[in-house]
Amino acid sequence: MNVLVACEYSGIVRDAFEDAGWNAWSCDLLPTESEQTKVSRKHYQGDVFHFLTKFILPDELQLSDDFPLSLDLMIGHPPCTYLSYAYTGKERYSIERMQKKIEAYQFFLDLWSAPIEHICLENPMSYIHSGLIPCTQIIEPYYFGDPYKKKTCLWLKNLPKLTYSEDTLFEKGTKVVPTHQFLDNNLKSQRKKLPILLPLYSDGHARSKFHKGIAKAMAEQWTEYLHKNL
Repeated sequence: MNVLVACEYSGIVRDAFEDAGWNAWSCDLLPTESEQTKVSRKHYQGDVFHFLTKFILPDELQLSDDFPLSLDLMIGHPPCTYLSYAYTGKERYSIERMQKKIEAYQFFLDLWSAPIEHICLENPMSYIHSGLIPCTQIIEPYYFGDPYKKKTCLWLKNLPKLTYSEDTLFEKGTKVVPTHQFLDNNLKSQRKKLPILLPLYSDGHARSKFHKGIAKAMAEQWTEYLHKNL
């Protein structure tokens, strides 16, 4: 089965699906950081819609002999820079920023409308959920073994919601106790709760990386689902 992880340079989700047996590709404007992805030669650095419509130079098609002619699944991480609630700068209502917000909405909708039967789009709590399309599911990294809080929205097309489990007398669950949290827009309330995982002015790339536990759950659960339904 073929999967594209759109807007991913970390390789976290792509590698999880490759480990689950998929012909897994990632695509981003940045080069991949994953050594596993580099070895596989399955990262396209460029416009995701060039990848989806195959408007790629012939020599770029030689990245790998396994270049997918069709996709069974796409997982997308649309940039949240202009969609997040977290931005509170004085220019948040400027014409320039509003235009960027409209462009970000359109990018999300274009990914959602891609001609692929099974799609998951991911974003933190943002204006997509409240002002465009309500998400299918809201999850937390600590549900799947990463001990921190960061509300994560999933928009699912022809995919089941992710499930998680808690410890029982007979079996260890995937859910753990959170020890840290990401910043949101309510700093005062956070000071009374868990310590912050990353500083306020930490590198944006570090803050945007996806969660390994959720990536593993996606690969395991949706591989099983699609094997039964394709």
